Order: sequence, then C-alpha cells, then structure tokens
Amino acid sequence: MIFHIAVCGADAGLRAGLERQCMEYYARREDACIVEQLPGAEVLLQRDAAGARYELYLIELGTGAKPEGLAAAAELRRRGRRAPLAFVARTPTHAYSAYRVDAMQYLLLPVTQQELSALLDRATEPEYGPAMTVNTAQGLRVLAYACIEYLECTHHVVHFHLTSGEDVASLSLRVPFSAVADPLLADGRFLQPHRSYVVNLKCVSLLAPGELRMESGVRIPVPRGREAAVREALTK
Repeated sequence: MIFHIAVCGADAGLRAGLERQCMEYYARREDACIVEQLPGAEVLLQRDAAGARYELYLIELGTGAKPEGLAAAAELRRRGRRAPLAFVARTPTHAYSAYRVDAMQYLLLPVTQQELSALLDRATEPEYGPAMTVNTAQGLRVLAYACIEYLECTHHVVHFHLTSGEDVASLSLRVPFSAVADPLLADGRFLQPHRSYVVNLKCVSLLAPGELRMESGVRIPVPRGREAAVREALTK
C-alpha cells in the first residue's frame, strides 16, 4: 500500500522537514508513502478540486486571526473529505477551532520525530485501527493497538504502557493474563517474550542477551528459551 500525504504550508523549510520525518517513519515499514508539498491552502483546494486525494493532511497554521489553513480544512470537510487531518502551529491559539473541523492532532512546533511517528501510527490504521477496552479505576478506557508500547502483568493487574508515556492500569483481573493478551497476539504486531509481558514489535529498539530494549528505554526480560522465537519475530 502507498500512503499519500499532503504537507501544506507557506514555510518551505517546514514542509521539507515534515516530509523528511514522514520518509524516516516509512523507512521502517514494509509499505511506502508519497509526500506532496503544497505551498498554501489555495493550492491544496485546487489539487482537491482536480481530483487529488490523500490519506493524511498535514497543514501549517499561521499566526493570524483567521489562518487560511483552518479555512481550507473546513472546506475539505464540507466537500466530504474524511481523511485524517492534523495541524502544525507555533502557538496553541487555534487549537479549539482545529478540533471543530475534526482534526486528529494539533502539534506545536518544533515537531519531534516521536510526535510525528505517533501521529502516523494512528493515521495509518484503518478508521484509526483496532482497539481494546480496559476496565480501570476511572472507568472504561478504549486503547488503540497502535498506541500500546507494551503490557506488564503484576499481581493480577495489567499495566498498559502507552507510546505517549502514560501507564493505564486495569482493575484486578478475574481472568488469566492470556485472555487479555490473546487478541493482541492474534493481531500479529505483538509478541509475548515473557509470561508477564506482551510487547509491540514496532516499539522494540534492540534485542540484547536476556532482554528486549524498548524505544522508551524500558528493558523487558527474555528467558533464554524464548530468545530464538523473539529473534525470529523481529526479523520477519
């Protein structure tokens, strides 16, 4: 699959930087992307009128009272374009207005690779991807698979460690950990290197003797008998 991304904004340096970050993200994937740089909101709407379609819009917002990028996004929605849409801006001034046009994200400059990768994780999932529900002390949480870095089960409680850094703790389990883990393992993007852990393969940075190192820096134990299976899963 080829994922089409429109990067729209007056700042050529910003457009180039966002394209570079998108390409870096896709360099780690089996699929590919095409990034089209558009120098302004007017060109974006002209390309849309000419039939160009994108799976993601990344739109720069200026500092004026009524940014052209915001108006262009509203027009895209009026035309029925439902693809994920995100804004990049230098201030949070227009964040509320951005979400009124169903923006998926409002990113403040400078945008880090981690922030853009998290955005692309969500955007590349069909309808934002599969998700699971978790009973927590605060209520029922819905967690997208793409946002989960790893699971850790301790004392009958499952901790869902998210790519954002948040730790979501379940209520005490009344079922085996395997009942929680099985849907993730069946998805193919997750691996169980240890009886108490399930990891998102995309978030693994290194397989070292006796452990997996995650992108967050966390170290997950790998028993000696599991190392071969973990190595095979990572090299597929």
